[in-house]
Amino acid sequence: MYHTNYLSFFRHYHAEEYWEAHEVLEELWQTQRDNDFYHGLIQIAAIMHQLKRGKVRGARKLATSAYRYLSPFRPERDGVDVEALLAWLALCLERLPEGQASMALPDLEQLSIPVGPLPRLHEMGF
Repeated sequence: MYHTNYLSFFRHYHAEEYWEAHEVLEELWQTQRDNDFYHGLIQIAAIMHQLKRGKVRGARKLATSAYRYLSPFRPERDGVDVEALLAWLALCLERLPEGQASMALPDLEQLSIPVGPLPRLHEMGF
């Protein structure tokens, strides 16, 4: 039903392998460049990768574009609660300081930004 790269994306994401999740779904997106849903999910993984590295400016920029890419797919698409993701993106934009390139990880952790709410494979029936 779902492409193996799509499923691998979630597997990597929940293993906190955010760059790998980004890469595996980007490989699929390269064959479907007009698929804004995939593009938005790729950016969710990239946000998590940026947050783990303390990169505030990059995470904010990605959150803004991911919101734009994912909004048309609310409330749900292909097993993903898009409304929950949009709420999470709004939270990121609310808590991440504007105009700041990066933060020390302990300071960033104080912002209490949870992991982006993507489903686990068993929640998708796998």
